[in-house]
Amino acid sequence: MNHEEKLQKGAHPVYQDLLKALESARTRLAIAIAAETKATPLERWNYYLETADQMRRCLKQLRALPRSGTMSSADWIEALATLKRIPQRSDPRLRKGEAHQLCQCLRAVLAQLGQPGN
Repeated sequence: MNHEEKLQKGAHPVYQDLLKALESARTRLAIAIAAETKATPLERWNYYLETADQMRRCLKQLRALPRSGTMSSADWIEALATLKRIPQRSDPRLRKGEAHQLCQCLRAVLAQLGQPGN
């Protein structure tokens, strides 16, 4: 069984939980960005798109190199804990500014994972 198969079969649950949490956060960010599009200044819009692109690159890198030497499981655990602390917003009336807050939180997570541009 190769390394990728072990990861897919649950040999590293932190890795799988991190991927799921990052994918969920990326989806949530896309929804928040879409909800704010009409009233978003260009500078902030670019900030949102840059964060979304960094999330995409991070996920791609994690899928391709799940155990790169530059990341330790401790980094993954810390990033996962940060993702779990992001507050959930269920009331649509409270969503104003959510994309900006998500971007700030997600950039902190990306920094924990050693992603450039943070």
